[in-house]
Amino acid sequence: MLRAMRIAVLGLVLGVVAITARASELSDSYLLPELFDIMAEEGRSATLSDPTVPQDAAGRASWERAIGVIYNADRMHDDFVVALEARLDEDTRREALAFAQSALGRRVLQLEVSARRALLSEEIDDAARIALEEARDAPRSTPQARALALVQERIAVNDLIELNVSLGLNTSLAYYNGMAEAGWMAGMAGADLLSLVWAQEGAIRSDVTDWAESYFLLAYQPLSESEMNDYIAHAASPAGDAFNRAMFHAFDEVFVEISRRVGVAMAQQMQQDTL
Repeated sequence: MLRAMRIAVLGLVLGVVAITARASELSDSYLLPELFDIMAEEGRSATLSDPTVPQDAAGRASWERAIGVIYNADRMHDDFVVALEARLDEDTRREALAFAQSALGRRVLQLEVSARRALLSEEIDDAARIALEEARDAPRSTPQARALALVQERIAVNDLIELNVSLGLNTSLAYYNGMAEAGWMAGMAGADLLSLVWAQEGAIRSDVTDWAESYFLLAYQPLSESEMNDYIAHAASPAGDAFNRAMFHAFDEVFVEISRRVGVAMAQQMQQDTL
């Protein structure tokens, strides 16, 4: 009996090690540690720039500590990988890894991460927005217009605008639910919160579209038209689309919880400020 228990425990340990190794391979191939470092910085920056954030020294320090705990890159990454692995079947996972480890996949992923890091700079973000407007206004036969058309096709094949709008609405609702949970929005029913969030849909859609197009224009600038077409073909494939949707489900799971926690922290901070 004891020997059987030892074998069972050993099997469990080996199973955990195997799952951890698989998750690490996927994470490393898709540059997820670097991506979540950037996303944590994005989240901290956006949250700390909120005009409702306390401006006095003590309140500001307390808020920064709370946000630093919530936007912990390592925990965000680990939670995301667990959620992603739970949604991947073996075929989708194998195809996703094959792409990420191909020459084109490695180049695309590095360009995406590098561009996202660059956009942390307000100056580069502004320049990318200007480049987008110029591409939108350019005659259809120009390289700028053609590059934008390819970016828009890349976005369309995976329905990225709709997925990001859905994510934006879900995280906004989670934020208000967090505030209500902490007692700041007493009296607001679920339907009231839904109406409040849904009123933001147009603004979220516009912001998502501008951000996605400017980001991808910046990221894919070094790619040839042939490379872009190959990438779009992969993204449009059943495995490519399935992996993208699994990614968004995992993002939704992680960022909805983060937004709820930010809402709770904001309500608690505002309650302290009114004492």
